[in-house]
Amino acid sequence: MKRQLLNVLSNQHGSVINVALLILILIFLIGIGLSRMSTTDIKIANNIKRDMTTFYEADAGLDAAGEMIEQNIACITGFNDPDSDGIISGNFNVNIMDFSQNFRDAAHIPLDSDDADFYYPPGDYITDPTAPHTNIKVGGTSRFSKGSAIQMAAGYEGLGKGAASGGASVIFDVYAQRIGGNNNSAVHFMQWVHILGSSGDCNF
Repeated sequence: MKRQLLNVLSNQHGSVINVALLILILIFLIGIGLSRMSTTDIKIANNIKRDMTTFYEADAGLDAAGEMIEQNIACITGFNDPDSDGIISGNFNVNIMDFSQNFRDAAHIPLDSDDADFYYPPGDYITDPTAPHTNIKVGGTSRFSKGSAIQMAAGYEGLGKGAASGGASVIFDVYAQRIGGNNNSAVHFMQWVHILGSSGDCNF
């Protein structure tokens, strides 16, 4: 009887299977952990991508704002809106047709598309404020400049205008607010300088 008990205790048949199962369980758990880490990394990468896209779209809004300011200044009484729908050139929804005449203290980060001077693309962003769009707010003030210098005629586009005898310009504070997807947003600010007397033709 004692001998049989010793044989049972010393019998190691099946231990390899137990060890193999334990190793498989550990590998399975490690795989689950790595999978969750990969999923988290992908989510982080997607969030960074969306944030960067929104950031650069807000920067592009400043370029659009500069062009719109110059176009608006060229129209002495502001943009013409024959259809009364607020849409100018098919790309911008303009709330204030003569926004280039805003005082400087009128410029601030737009609260929403209804508060913006203009926004794009055209749409109903009061009903759906999270839909991707860009809001622009503008305010300017006049200043006199000394002569003997080359003034910038259109912001940072690099167009020069001689002002050897002095002149006047308008400095605009411009805010571009981009509302991206998934409740992310970005706001960019710039100052746009317009030299009085450098306006082109009114196109709108």
